[in-house]
Amino acid sequence: MISTTSSLSSKIRTGKYRIVFFLLFGLAILLLVFNIFLSFFTPKEIKTDDMEISAKEIHSLFLKSTEEFYLRDGYLKKIKSPKKKEDSLTAIYRLTLPYDVPVPVFLHSVFGNFKGKNVSISSIETALNRRSVLEISSGAKRKFYSEIIQDTSLHRDNGSLAFALTDYEQLTEEEINKLLRIPENFALILHPQKESVEFTKVILNARKEYIVELTASSPNSEFTFAERFPFIRNRLALNSLSRYYPGNSFFFVHPLSTLLSSTVYDKIRNEFTKRKYMLYSSNSFTNLADVKEDEMDKRFYGEIEKLGEGKIKLLILPADYFLASIDKIKIVRKRGIRFIPASTAVMHLKVK
Repeated sequence: MISTTSSLSSKIRTGKYRIVFFLLFGLAILLLVFNIFLSFFTPKEIKTDDMEISAKEIHSLFLKSTEEFYLRDGYLKKIKSPKKKEDSLTAIYRLTLPYDVPVPVFLHSVFGNFKGKNVSISSIETALNRRSVLEISSGAKRKFYSEIIQDTSLHRDNGSLAFALTDYEQLTEEEINKLLRIPENFALILHPQKESVEFTKVILNARKEYIVELTASSPNSEFTFAERFPFIRNRLALNSLSRYYPGNSFFFVHPLSTLLSSTVYDKIRNEFTKRKYMLYSSNSFTNLADVKEDEMDKRFYGEIEKLGEGKIKLLILPADYFLASIDKIKIVRKRGIRFIPASTAVMHLKVK
């Protein structure tokens, strides 16, 4: 009885082993077929030498990053030449970065410019976020070498830029919320009416500014200035503005408003001044609100090029353009241009 039971157990074990064996064998065959299939569709590896990049091209790609951060005359210096002149290491450089360009941020740009290129990039940090040694090789040859040092005492001034945005009413509620979440400084231009009075709370809670722009008339008569009104009526309109928009120390007048050409404009302006408010035409600043959509980028960057040391510019832009272009606008910072509040720009700009 024991012998029969033992023999039966042995057969069961043998049967299990056979099943496992055939399963493993089948799996091996499947993997072999799969690898053969892949070999027909996998691209062949290209040898490094066939894609070798010259030292000249590497140097040119590196300069794209220095141009991106507006690091021009004096920032990049050739400190010595190599002993042998060949298409490998043509020069040794030292790049000095100003305080507003951290070494890791600059290196991120360099790596981005070489993405997809057949190069080997080595970056050795010798002082935390302050000094790095950059080596770039191609075809197993070292072709670029630069020390990169951040000098925190090196301050650059390529101008200051402020933004005032018009026509926010044309945005959807979702777009307005997205706009107000943007961390950059800007002011929204409001027209005096009860709806915008309520909106000032939302703007201030988002830590943004607002500027009230006067037009020929307002849906609410208490905010309307007019030549035909007795002057006491215009004074009452100013009282309403100061009461409902207390966050403003200055007001704009729309360039098409008849108020600008009226005989009482100077008198109204003097009344604003007496109460320590300033009154400006929107066109006293760089007003791009009515520029055609297909010309906006050209005009915007044209104004950026006019900035320089000590210069301040307040740009008036459509809110939808600012929202759609915010990523491009942020890049302007890399040039050493500061973004400042609109109120700061108005305070420093000498306009009439």
